[in-house]
Amino acid sequence: MCHTTAPAGQYTSDRGSPPVEFEELINVQSQFESILEESAGGVSLPLDMKRSETSLRDLRTIIRYSSLPSRNELVFEFTGFIETAGIASSDLQKFNSHVGRAVDNILATARWTKRVLDGVAMQHESRGMVSAFLNDKLLAPFQPLKFTEATVLHQYTEHTRAVENEINRLIDEAQALLSVLHNLDDRLDVIHGVAVRDNLHAQGSREEVMSHLWTMLGGNRKALGKYESQMRLLKQVNTYRQTAIAHVAGTMLKLQAMGAELEEFRERVGTVELVGERKGVPLSVHIEGIELGVERLEQTRNWAKSIEDKELRKALVNEPVREKQKEIQGS
Repeated sequence: MCHTTAPAGQYTSDRGSPPVEFEELINVQSQFESILEESAGGVSLPLDMKRSETSLRDLRTIIRYSSLPSRNELVFEFTGFIETAGIASSDLQKFNSHVGRAVDNILATARWTKRVLDGVAMQHESRGMVSAFLNDKLLAPFQPLKFTEATVLHQYTEHTRAVENEINRLIDEAQALLSVLHNLDDRLDVIHGVAVRDNLHAQGSREEVMSHLWTMLGGNRKALGKYESQMRLLKQVNTYRQTAIAHVAGTMLKLQAMGAELEEFRERVGTVELVGERKGVPLSVHIEGIELGVERLEQTRNWAKSIEDKELRKALVNEPVREKQKEIQGS
């Protein structure tokens, strides 16, 4: 009667290992890499949106002191647009930051899972050959799911739930942010409607209504540099809004797809548990997969942080230059 234990870290048995799919779970959370890359690339977008508010305020002031018959209505609508744009830029900055925080939490969860699996592997390694034979061969039909199997299954469930919670939080934030961005669209529709009604912008598109009003009312034509700078900013308002919508909507779709995969994993674990069909995947395979996933995601996270820091430093350096240019143009 002879039985040899599995090599170090190769916990498995004739009954098979728990119905867990750590490889698939790590593959899902690795999709955060592309989300991180997109967020890092758009880190300056909230700052650009915030800067464009200045041109909107200038245009609102010009309208307020103009002779337009609908100036009061336009001032009211511009005030709402400016306030909503401020909320959008602030919430977008928070959303990008929370993507990074979610990845940090997921990395911490993955390291925790690896520690648990390492502990299970060490526990199995410390068992003697006779003890392993008695438990795995003779007593298996009369005992509940082994402690090691229950531990791995529980950790898999906890890991999946933690990743799912982070994804759901980001989805909720993305939906709220999209609502704010779409509200900007609605407000722009109203401004355009007022301009068309009063024959202020009969031929142009909705996206050009602000730059058209600036051109028609003149702005500060004496300061030609500032005039052209404000025109550029007003034309970019729509571009920033569309870019933000595309970024947030695209991120939300990816997150929803990831959440659907995780839900399928949990359902599959429950089904396999009931019918008793489990595959014998050694713990060392799970541990190695988690290590590689953590390493890859950490590299992307660090790269994203460096890009974000670089963009923020660039913005801080350029801001005083912009302010100085405004003073020269306005003089």
